[in-house]
Amino acid sequence: MAWSSPIIAILENDDIDKIPLKRQITEDEESWIGSLMAMGGIFGPLIFQYFVQTVGRKITVTVIAFPFLVAYLISAFSETIWLFYIARILMGVGVGGMFSILPIFVVETVEDINRGLLQASTTTSLMLGLLFSYSLGPYVSIMAFNLVLASICIIFVPIFWFVAPETPYYLITINKEEQAMKSLMYLRRKPSEDLQKELETIKLHLDQLKKASFLDIFKTKIAVKAFLYSVALTTFQQFSGVTVILSFAQNIFDATGSNIPPEICSIIVGSAQFVVSFISPPFLDKIGKRILLLIAVSGAILAEVVLGVYFYLEDNGNDISSIGWLPVVSLVAFITFYNFGMGSIPWAVMGEILPLNIISKAAAVATSFYWFTGFFLTKYFTSLSNAIGMAGTFWLFAGFCVLFDLFVYFFLFETKGKSLKEIQAILNK
Repeated sequence: MAWSSPIIAILENDDIDKIPLKRQITEDEESWIGSLMAMGGIFGPLIFQYFVQTVGRKITVTVIAFPFLVAYLISAFSETIWLFYIARILMGVGVGGMFSILPIFVVETVEDINRGLLQASTTTSLMLGLLFSYSLGPYVSIMAFNLVLASICIIFVPIFWFVAPETPYYLITINKEEQAMKSLMYLRRKPSEDLQKELETIKLHLDQLKKASFLDIFKTKIAVKAFLYSVALTTFQQFSGVTVILSFAQNIFDATGSNIPPEICSIIVGSAQFVVSFISPPFLDKIGKRILLLIAVSGAILAEVVLGVYFYLEDNGNDISSIGWLPVVSLVAFITFYNFGMGSIPWAVMGEILPLNIISKAAAVATSFYWFTGFFLTKYFTSLSNAIGMAGTFWLFAGFCVLFDLFVYFFLFETKGKSLKEIQAILNK
């Protein structure tokens, strides 16, 4: 997701020798590079939801690495803007698939008591990747940066394939009960009596579910509420402006006029993301997702309002030299609160509340809409900021966060420690 931040900065560099295109990119080309990942994200969930039902969860998660691998190899050797466009779309296909499939894999492999912790830990892995991009990207060539990323994909595939089991839920759906028990033994390391009880619980739950079509998302109260909650949570997350901030971090910092170099600011933000992603998971199972999300969104509102004030003062000719540190602090605060709950909780809740018979289809649609929104925001971020200013843009994002907070307060219920069956019962009230 952060790939575009250092790459766009290089493609805008005054030193033409560093640019593989042998020219600087235009403002329109910059917006396409920033936004096409989100366009690919629209189609990724739809593609991989087919795989997750036909070949299983394990194979699907493994295959998600290949769009990234091809995209990085294309980017490493690209000398035309169109190849960068194609690469960005392929990255989006992979990201969209990852966002829609990983929650399913986690929910189907982890015990209820540990579910929140592991779901949050996936955000830690994501933040490590963002920090890696911010730290390496500005200091090496585009070719070297992308070849390093491609090598990581190559390493991931065999490690995941040999370490991760297929989920017991999927194995039962294809009538492989013996293999499902082996999967549970590998995942739980518990006495066989306990595993047999859990296996029977899974079978009972799946027996109560009927094979569903896309239209079944809208046929029951439980399914409709779960789907609408999932779309609302993920869409509000996108309208917080997070994808814009991650995609254009160096550009945003450059616009602040701060005396801190933009690439250093990006590394500071990336470091904050990574550190906070370690701090937040234990709170999930202590105070619950709902309270944590309310705190996180409220903090994000404050951070974006303050950042908007800074840009307002700058745009009106005020002397801001004494507060040049404020944009960095504001964005670090935003990212801190984002990783404290806004980043992981909407996806974790989606994986918990969607009924298993519609989860792949509903999650695919919700994730596709999420990335459609992301494409719209990243494509027109530059135009929007030119029209209403950076101040107005961040105040607008803060306004959407206010709506996010209100939705969580009035509609979202706590899922901490509840089984999937208990969650479905709450949705049916």
